[in-house]
Amino acid sequence: MVRRIEVDQGWEFRQTTCLGDGIAGDFLPVAQFPTVSYLDLLHHKLIPDPYLDQNELKTLWVNHADWTYRTTQVGPFTIEAGEKAILVFEGLDTTVEVFLGGHHILSSKNMHVAHRVDITALFQQGTLPQSTLELRFTSAITSSQKERDRIGYKKDENMTSGNDERLFLRKAQYHWGWDWGPTVQPSGPWKPIYLETFRTRISKNNVVVDSKLASDLSSAAISVRGLVDYPQEGVNLSTVLLDPSGAVLHEQAMTVNASDGSFEATFDIQSPQIWYPFQYGKQPLYVVQIKLGDNDLFEQKIGLRLVRLLQHALKNAEGTSFVFEINNIRMFCGGSCWIPGDFLLPRMTAERYEAWLSTIKQGNQSMVRVWGGGIMENDIFYDICDREGILIWQDFLFACGNYPASPDFVENVRIEAEQHVIRVGHHPSLVIWAGNNEDYQLANLGGWTWDSSDEGPWDNTNFPARLIYEKLLPDIIERLGRDVPYVRGSPYGGEKNANDPTIGDIHIWEVWHGPMAPYQDYQKWMGRFVSEFGFESAPNQRTINAAITDPRERFSQSRTWMSHDKAPGHSRRYGMYMSENFRFVMDPLDSYIYCTQFLQAEAMSYAYNLWRREFRGPGEENCSGALVWQTNDIWPGMSWAVVDVNLRPKAAWYVMKRALQTVTVGIERVVTKRWPKEVINYDPERKSCEIYAVNGTVDELKVTLKLAVFDIETGEPVSLPAAVSKQALTLAPNRSTELCHIELEKAETTVLVAYLADSETGRELARWVSWPEPYKYLRFRPDLKVEAEVLESGNKVILHSNAPVKGVMLQIPIDEGEDAVWSDNFVDLVPGEKVTVDVDGLNGRTVKLRWLCDWESTTRT
Repeated sequence: MVRRIEVDQGWEFRQTTCLGDGIAGDFLPVAQFPTVSYLDLLHHKLIPDPYLDQNELKTLWVNHADWTYRTTQVGPFTIEAGEKAILVFEGLDTTVEVFLGGHHILSSKNMHVAHRVDITALFQQGTLPQSTLELRFTSAITSSQKERDRIGYKKDENMTSGNDERLFLRKAQYHWGWDWGPTVQPSGPWKPIYLETFRTRISKNNVVVDSKLASDLSSAAISVRGLVDYPQEGVNLSTVLLDPSGAVLHEQAMTVNASDGSFEATFDIQSPQIWYPFQYGKQPLYVVQIKLGDNDLFEQKIGLRLVRLLQHALKNAEGTSFVFEINNIRMFCGGSCWIPGDFLLPRMTAERYEAWLSTIKQGNQSMVRVWGGGIMENDIFYDICDREGILIWQDFLFACGNYPASPDFVENVRIEAEQHVIRVGHHPSLVIWAGNNEDYQLANLGGWTWDSSDEGPWDNTNFPARLIYEKLLPDIIERLGRDVPYVRGSPYGGEKNANDPTIGDIHIWEVWHGPMAPYQDYQKWMGRFVSEFGFESAPNQRTINAAITDPRERFSQSRTWMSHDKAPGHSRRYGMYMSENFRFVMDPLDSYIYCTQFLQAEAMSYAYNLWRREFRGPGEENCSGALVWQTNDIWPGMSWAVVDVNLRPKAAWYVMKRALQTVTVGIERVVTKRWPKEVINYDPERKSCEIYAVNGTVDELKVTLKLAVFDIETGEPVSLPAAVSKQALTLAPNRSTELCHIELEKAETTVLVAYLADSETGRELARWVSWPEPYKYLRFRPDLKVEAEVLESGNKVILHSNAPVKGVMLQIPIDEGEDAVWSDNFVDLVPGEKVTVDVDGLNGRTVKLRWLCDWESTTRT
């Protein structure tokens, strides 16, 4: 029988270097277990919270310190003759020497791997007396600098975020600081430690369950292979398959190879229950069990689905597609990129993962990209995505740098990659592996040697890590990665340009970074799959107030505010983009926060609606996905997140939710006249409006399109011909459809509204309000009145206005407590309509409204 005994009691820690205020010489109890240095220092009030104010600077010394963790409460343990005792370390962050009872048992310099240490020899006559387990951690900075010097490093060959030494240590790269978070480098046992005792066991870290669904989805083949540690004669090994209801579908005895303990089995399923992304079906999960007599049990949930990455020629566009096809359905994958949920990873609970992934799904996001500068996520993350039908793009753990490829470094990476591919590769939600984040793109920018026709070796080039991305990782995926496709990096495109917009995926940073192109130029920068792009904004004011404790510092140009925005040049970018697009104010603070969120939301609206329109059907998948950088925030700061660190959605989250709903309607105003060169600073006329819709179902859909026009300043309706204002149309399945175009006589002073309804039921499916741009030229009605009517039930709010209004935000005043939960927000309104918003947690409190230029209105309700 396999026994597991947690080693989680009696832990204490101390600093073993004299830095900061110093606690060298004194062991103190830990805050929790697993744990890391910052958590324990915070628990004992030895450091201020680095997430608040400018405390990051006051705690930098922690990163340079060495730490020792120990418990004197290991054992006593006993084992019977013939039993093994294995001490398991699921994760140690990062460079550490481990001693048990004074015996050195482990050296590690990789936080991403688990270790199994055989300590059977330390048992005397079957007993291990009560012993001390000691973990001596060296500062990541000290150890990585030594590794850099040992391996060799030329600064002009590398482009990195954070300090350059991060490339040489297998520690989460974001710990060195990034352009959305502080520099916080914890040390410690960040994952569980436990003792396993057994005579024989299933080697759970070597079991591979592979499922393959037939191309017509009518059957599935499942194979199971793995190892038994210390196989014993007479012990039976069997595999059992449970269907999603829990009924036994298959049971089979397996033979264990006596020489190496290996085993394998295959079996077929007819008429399988198929796992789908949440937009297209249900998420049934089978259970594979491997039983080693009464000694041990391995259990793994699997979903049966067919994934293909299609890269075929396009009918009317250059290059090739980049389309995910799931169960023969080609998908537009709209979603976001995920950074780790905390710097102090032991604080991440199942409840926090549930809350974040629930927010992603509620926002209609079909895919989340786990970014390569963080961690291979907790099992809970993948389990939730399986259950909820959210697709995962998984980067390997390399980001924005020129990594080494010395033999020992590559071997370290091999162990890491194999462990993670086995651990998470079976999840049906996982649909792609990418070798790294932006390393090939940086090779282009940095001039590293990169010739795609060169098959190596690359030891003497200035891009040696190609060995990892082009040899090591794809070999591991082929051997262990089931049916999940692999690409060398993200982005990875053409033979010479990793960010080729016509091939592969791209990262778009020409908007916001780079030339600071207008977000209206997202059309120009479109790629076949946009796996990263973004636009900054400030978080909710509640989040700001908690992070900046001195009220005198709560303004957008304070030192503390600046320290919470890590993006280079952010002050210039906010000011430039806002002044180009709309009239804005910087005081009071809540108005400035609204303006930054308005800006981000408008950029997201442009991007998602534009790129989803370009998913035009088979052979015309000109853009097949858009993943915003980023969904979540890691601390209370200004960043590209669409939901702030306290799970408070920004305006952009609601825009994305609408843009990614099953059926959408959109309007694009196109240039109809450009002025001659002899006149300067006049914008081109845009009197023509192209109207399109997206049908995200797999069936044809009959709809009714209704159009209306209103004068912005007066609120008066503008007549349209009857044949134009209402039309019966058919939307083709799983693609966009061009509906019609109309000319607006007074395009610069009117809004055009489109309503799309189901022809059979009359139910409204989507709406869109198209405004002339830039908004800074608009004259709103001086007595603009926007009202929120709360129904008696208290769970619905009805919005209406006496003239067109842009970007209405609903919120609860800060002095009345936490905000309510709104089903929709950041809404455009026109006269004569009532927009219903569901609300949870209103509880009779005030509904406060904001909208663009409300500071100019004579009337606010």
